[in-house]
Amino acid sequence: SVNSNQLNHQSDVLPKPGIISSKSEKAFYKLIEELYIDKSLVQTKEIIDRLKLLDEEFPELKFPLELLAFLYAIQNEDYDDKALAWITKIWPKRVELFKDPIVEKYLGYITPRTQITRGITSDEPFNEQALGYIYAEALQSEKKFERALEVLHEISADQITAISIADIELLMGDFDAAIETTEDVENEDDATAMMLILRGIAFREKSLNDAALECFKRALSSKKRSEGVLHRALLERSTVYLKLGKKAMARKDLERILVDDPSSVEANEALKSLPLKVEE
Repeated sequence: SVNSNQLNHQSDVLPKPGIISSKSEKAFYKLIEELYIDKSLVQTKEIIDRLKLLDEEFPELKFPLELLAFLYAIQNEDYDDKALAWITKIWPKRVELFKDPIVEKYLGYITPRTQITRGITSDEPFNEQALGYIYAEALQSEKKFERALEVLHEISADQITAISIADIELLMGDFDAAIETTEDVENEDDATAMMLILRGIAFREKSLNDAALECFKRALSSKKRSEGVLHRALLERSTVYLKLGKKAMARKDLERILVDDPSSVEANEALKSLPLKVEE
């Protein structure tokens, strides 16, 4: 999922067109104001229609308008097919798009929030890297896993990229690859903790339950991690305990999630299958 309706922390210095700026730049800035500052333009269809009109009036805005159209289409399931078609066209010319003067001046202030895996999001300023994360997630949702991996290997390698790759490898059932992707990781931040969780899932699916439990233990070793990451570790560890017949320990992990998030769908669903009192 993607949420683009926000500016990044530099929004207080969002540049404005100068007195001698072109009519097209002033029109584009007005659009940015309506989308991200006063937020008077919120409906996807209305936004897409406005972008089309601007494109007809100012062909020189083609690149920034293409990027914005995709960014809003990908957030609305009614536009799923169009969004994937747009990004497929956009991706090969991404370097050229992000060198466009209007794109460089304004779109870097937009921060698309993209869920990479449950518990981890990317808050990258809108650039080639962020576009790659979004494209890979869109492909993943369509089960086009091989192409998603290709896209991730076409952008800069970092922790978020590794998480996305490991997540896809797990979905593909390539557990050995996921283990290799997440090797040599220490719990230093949310990203590395999530890599340990994904590594634990891979071990669990290979029935290497002791190795899985060790990974989840390491992921949970720091209380400084975000709630989403800690809850994911507890949820995944509870499934190992269930496999081992340790229902009381599984219940304990699930109830720890409910202490912070009583409405957790996953934890509540898992608890339904457990008796109120369990004996080890």
